[in-house]
Amino acid sequence: MHRDTQPVARHAGTLHVPTTTERALHGPVRVVDGAIGAIQPIVSMWRDGLTVIALDSKLRNRAPDYLTFDDATVAGAVEVHEAPTQEVPTVEAVTKAKPVLLLGGDTIIGGAQNRIINLTILLKAASKTAIPVSCLELGRWNDGRRFVAAAPVDYALRQMVAEQVTRGAADAQMQRRYAADQHAIWEEIGHRQTRARFNSATQALHDVYRAEQNDVAQFVRAFPMPNGARGIAIGLFDRLIALDVFDSAETLERQWPRLVTSAISAVLDQQRAISDGQLPPPNHRHLHSKALQRMLERARGTVSDGRVSPSVGAGSDVRFQGPKILG
Repeated sequence: MHRDTQPVARHAGTLHVPTTTERALHGPVRVVDGAIGAIQPIVSMWRDGLTVIALDSKLRNRAPDYLTFDDATVAGAVEVHEAPTQEVPTVEAVTKAKPVLLLGGDTIIGGAQNRIINLTILLKAASKTAIPVSCLELGRWNDGRRFVAAAPVDYALRQMVAEQVTRGAADAQMQRRYAADQHAIWEEIGHRQTRARFNSATQALHDVYRAEQNDVAQFVRAFPMPNGARGIAIGLFDRLIALDVFDSAETLERQWPRLVTSAISAVLDQQRAISDGQLPPPNHRHLHSKALQRMLERARGTVSDGRVSPSVGAGSDVRFQGPKILG
């Protein structure tokens, strides 16, 4: 497959995203709507079918009063281990003096088998929390207990898990479980290994990521983080598939390399799927110039119907879903 090798960057203009006017918004839904409405693009970067858009926010930047999961793991500020009753869908996290931010798609390796964190959670300080997870390693189940933080899954798999969790959360009986479709995840990992021409002894997704490290390294330099950026949007060929925005530029600075690597793994897998005839070639290699604005408009048009429920950790869990949008 032909690959363009020159990175392309262009500055993006100011967006006007219509305000939600259908009804007054309150509480957590209003906070989410305000965060979406404050997003502005800084610069769009492109290479080989991958678009990374750095985002700013009109909201005040704040110093984080929490640790990110990977930093907390290194500092010994959080311990994650198998639940007392050992099972696939739940692990236990114990925090110390500071809250800890887990992002949906973060992963943990070790324990009885590697897992993915199913949703974004702010763990309370000095607390013990049961974390909804899914397995990323079909061929291992042993007596391991402790986990360490590892690289997040690629954006395409993260999107798949987020859709499964949101569909399940619509069911009142399933809402607090935040469960994903485990068999579908295992099946997708098998497809990833086939496309990568790589077979992991324990069917572990992280083994696929390790095998593609050299390819990933060739991409990374094309996507530097602009100073002060607060968010990131990801496009695969002609589809804008994800957007993350943070309260703090410092938080994004810590997460940027991990998120970019996650995006690169997603585009590499999609390139393999196209090469193998599993996906049709995209109609365009670049995003439409209005793709970001359309995503934000869809989000603001849908968030007013968002479902609010108690979070697994601190605060509230807000979920919304509509045509071509899920959050």
